[in-house]
Amino acid sequence: MKRFRFDYPFIVWLLLGVVLVLSGAGLGLNIFNLVEYTKLGAFKIVLYSIIVALNLLLVVLDVSVMAYGCYVIKDGFIYSYFGLIRTKTALSEISQFTLFKKSNKLVMYFNDAKYTVIIISPEKYDEFILCVREQNPKILYDTQIDGEDTPS
Repeated sequence: MKRFRFDYPFIVWLLLGVVLVLSGAGLGLNIFNLVEYTKLGAFKIVLYSIIVALNLLLVVLDVSVMAYGCYVIKDGFIYSYFGLIRTKTALSEISQFTLFKKSNKLVMYFNDAKYTVIIISPEKYDEFILCVREQNPKILYDTQIDGEDTPS
């Protein structure tokens, strides 16, 4: 089993931080409201309880995305953990990897003509590809310069 952490761009970290601050503030405010306005009736208690639960879920999801975003390669599969959300892709469904040198992006292509960009540190690209190809040597690897196949 090999694990590769996501390398989020700065803007993603910024947005995750904003979501964490806003949902944390919403959680605190609605816990205060729940405690303060319990004497106003059952409707307010239910309403604030639902809002507290939603804010808590958002905080947990945001922290999990920040802390546990990674790819795990094991047993013939690539597992993509996006916080609490996990996807599983069989290595047999992958046709090739292409590294676009100009933009320094690694793209994983599937047999059904779909693709995804791998968001790990560029220094880990070689190790990632080697780990995948150890388990499935049929997967092709290619490097290209962006736009080299377009006419001038």
